[in-house]
Amino acid sequence: MKITEKEWLEDFKDFVSSEGAAVPQDVSRKILRRIHAEMNPSPWMVFFKLFGVHLVVGTLSLAICNQFGLNPFHTGFSLSEYFMKFGHSACMFLCGVLFIGLTISLCQIFLNRDEFRILARNVFLQVFGLAVFSLVAFIGFGAEIVLSIGLLWLMGAMIGGVVTTKAFISRPSFS
Repeated sequence: MKITEKEWLEDFKDFVSSEGAAVPQDVSRKILRRIHAEMNPSPWMVFFKLFGVHLVVGTLSLAICNQFGLNPFHTGFSLSEYFMKFGHSACMFLCGVLFIGLTISLCQIFLNRDEFRILARNVFLQVFGLAVFSLVAFIGFGAEIVLSIGLLWLMGAMIGGVVTTKAFISRPSFS
C-alpha cells in the first residue's frame, strides 16, 4: 500500500505533536537494556565467535604454512619452507604470528565494532586462549612439540594476535 504525501504529512504532524508524551518506564528500561547489551557484548560471546572464525581460518592457513609438520591438505608449498631459511626458531615464531594474525585479520569481516572493541579490551586473554587451544589441537593431531619450540610459537602467536588487534583497532573506521 502506497502512502500519499498528504497522509505522510498528517502522520508526521501526529508524531511531532506527540513529543513530550510520557514513555512507559518498562519500555524505556527494555530499550536501554537492549542497547547496553548490544554495545557491550559478553567477552565470552566474542571469544566463541573468534574461536569459530579461528577454526576455519586456522585450518585453512595450514594449507599455506604447515605448523609443527602438520599438512592436512598435502600442499607442495609451505611458507614454513621459506621461514626455515631464517632458522628453526624464527620459523616457529613466524608461523605463530601468521597463524593467529590471519584469524584476527579476518575477524574484521565477522565481528562488529563493539565486539572488536571487547576483543581489544581483552586481547591478551583472548589471543592466549586461541593459541593454547591451537597448541593442544596440534598435539591432538599428532604434532610433536618440544617445549622451547612451542614457547617460540606461542610467543609469535601472542605478538601476532596482539599487534594485529591493536593495528585494526587504531584504524579510523574503529575509532
